[in-house]
Amino acid sequence: MTAMFGGEGAAGGLRAGLLLLVALGVAGVALSLAYERHWLGAWQLAPWITLGLVIVGVAALAARPTPTTVWLARTVAALAIVGGVIGVWQHIDANYNAGTAGEQDSHDGHSHSHGNEADATSPTLGDVMTGAAGHAPVPSALAIAPVGLALGLATIGLSGRRRPPAG
Repeated sequence: MTAMFGGEGAAGGLRAGLLLLVALGVAGVALSLAYERHWLGAWQLAPWITLGLVIVGVAALAARPTPTTVWLARTVAALAIVGGVIGVWQHIDANYNAGTAGEQDSHDGHSHSHGNEADATSPTLGDVMTGAAGHAPVPSALAIAPVGLALGLATIGLSGRRRPPAG
């Protein structure tokens, strides 16, 4: 672990700080997921799997920054960012659909607009983002992307190869 942080001056300190942010982010997201009981379906297990992969990536990178572990950490970082974006989209979609469920006309069962009238059941973007419309708070889903970003940034400057001895 000292090979990763020691002897690099500011870069080693920055890397250690980024990995601390990753660890805090993983803990925060896990607590949020646990509070929401986010394990009731296959899609709800995806962020748990992502967090597990992030933990493996950080541990491998901290233990020994080889070309393989650097590649693993970068791959996991990219997956976490993509997973966070997909999670945000799914939460917004679920909230919007839950918020517009009341718009169906009772006569024919189809949704339709009533001209220029303001529809009171149409959710606002703020309601959709916070989970006030629907049940899926978007900030919880959004939190995984910065965890991946911090992990990816922690690998900058690491090729996984040892520096040649100064001579």
